[in-house]
Amino acid sequence: MMDRQANLTPDENETHVSETTKTSRFGSKIKWIVGAVLVVLVLIYGIGVYHYKDHFQHNVSINGTKVNGMTVEEAENTFTEDFASHVITITEKEREETIAPEDVDAVISVGTQIEDLFDSFSPWTWFTNLFGTSDYTVELDVTYDEEKLNEVVNNLECFAEGNVIAPEDAYIQAGEAEFEIVPEVLGNTVKKKKLIKRIGTCLATCVTSINLEEEDLYKLPSYFESDEVVQKALKKANKFTQGTITYDFDYTTETVDYSLSKDWVKITDDFKVSLIEDKVGDYVDGLCKTYNTMGSSRSFTTSYGSTINIYGGDYGWKIYFDEEKAELIEDLKSGEDVTREPVYSYEAMCRNSATDDIGDSYVEVSISGQEVWLYVDGECLLDTSCVTGMKSSYDTDTGIYAITYKTSPVTLTGLNSNGSSYSSDVTYWMPFNGNQGLHDATWRSSFGGSIYKSNGSHGCVNLPYSAAATIYKYVDAGFPVVIY
Repeated sequence: MMDRQANLTPDENETHVSETTKTSRFGSKIKWIVGAVLVVLVLIYGIGVYHYKDHFQHNVSINGTKVNGMTVEEAENTFTEDFASHVITITEKEREETIAPEDVDAVISVGTQIEDLFDSFSPWTWFTNLFGTSDYTVELDVTYDEEKLNEVVNNLECFAEGNVIAPEDAYIQAGEAEFEIVPEVLGNTVKKKKLIKRIGTCLATCVTSINLEEEDLYKLPSYFESDEVVQKALKKANKFTQGTITYDFDYTTETVDYSLSKDWVKITDDFKVSLIEDKVGDYVDGLCKTYNTMGSSRSFTTSYGSTINIYGGDYGWKIYFDEEKAELIEDLKSGEDVTREPVYSYEAMCRNSATDDIGDSYVEVSISGQEVWLYVDGECLLDTSCVTGMKSSYDTDTGIYAITYKTSPVTLTGLNSNGSSYSSDVTYWMPFNGNQGLHDATWRSSFGGSIYKSNGSHGCVNLPYSAAATIYKYVDAGFPVVIY
C-alpha cells in the first residue's frame, strides 16, 4: 500500500504542516499559562504563609469581635484598651437595663489565652479560613467586685418588688358545666443566681448582651396547659363527673350529677386525679338517713280506727352502705348515665312515701286487744283472737317486722322459764322476729281476753288452726307484721 503522505500534492502537504504547527503552538501557550498561574498561586500562598505566621487568619472572631489580620498584641489591645465600653445590655420582657464594667470595678488583664488561640492556627493552612466565619470564645482574666455586682443586680428594675410577677402553674378547676384548665402564668421572675453568674461570664468574654428569655433566665411554671399530664387529668376529672346517676325510690328520685360530683374529685398538684371516697360515703350516708325506714317511727292507723306512732322491728328499707358506696364509685368512674335503685340489704314490700312502706297488705297484731287481722290489697280477709307472749316473762316484741320464711309442718322447741324444755308440733310456722312467729296452737281451747297475762306463749302469736291456715296461704317472706 502506498503511504498516504506520499500521495499528498504539494499544496496539501503545505496545508498539513501549517495545521500541525498551529496545534503545537496552542499547546505550548496553554502550558505557559498554566505554569504562570501556578507560579502566581505559589507566590500568593507563600505571601499568605508569611503574613499569617504573625497575624490572625481571615474571618476569625474572638468573643464576637473580629480580629482577622491583627497581630496577637493588636488583638489583646482590642479587649484591654476598649474594655470600659463593653457595657452589658440586659434585655427583659418589659425593658432593657445595662451594667457597665466600672459599675462592678471590673478589671481585665490578658494572659496567654489569645496567644494560645493564635498558636492553634497553622499559617500553612491559612486558606481554609477564606470562606465562612470562625468565632471563638475565650475567657479572659477579668476580676470584679462580687459584692458590688450583687448590689447592682439587686437594684435592677426587674427585681423591684412591684415589678415582679411570680410564675404560676396551670391548674384545673370546676367550671360551670365541667372541669376546665386555668392556663399557666409565665410571670417575669428572674433567676438571680444564674443571672449573676452569666454577667460574670459576659465580663470575662466581653459579651455585651444578655436576653433573659432566650437564655432561659426566667423562672417558669412547672406545668403548662398544653402538657400531656394536664390534659389527661382534665379528661379523667370530666369523665368522673359527666355521667348522671339517678336513684329511683318509686315515689321520688335522687340525682347525682356534675353539681354534686365535682366536689368529690381530687386533683393533686402533680395532676393525679381520684375520687374522694369519704365524700362519696357521706353522700350515701345521707341517702341512708333520708330513705332507710327500718326501725324508724311510722304513723299507723289501727283496725280500731286510732292513729298511733309505731317504731322498732326489722321491716323496712335499708341501704347496704358499703355495697352502695362501691357501686356509686364504679358508676362515677364509668362516666355513663345510670338509672337504678340503691343496693339494699333489706327491702320492704312497697314505698309509697318516705313514711309509708307498709302498704295495704299486712298482718296486724294488737297485744292489748289480743286480736289479729290479715289485710290483702286493703281488704280485711281475717279477724281473729290470739294469745301473745306471757306478760312480763315472754312479752311479744312490738314494732314492724317482716315474715322471715314460712314452713309446714314443724316442731318448735325451746326452754321454759324454769329451765325445762318444751316441744310443740305445729302445722303452720311463720317466724318474723327470731324465735317469735305466727303459728297454730291446737293445744289451746280458747284465745283472746287476758289469757296471755297468766298463760301466754313464749313470745309467739298463737292462733286458731283455721286462722293460721288462712294467714299461711297469703303471706310470704317479707310480708309485714305490725305489732303494737
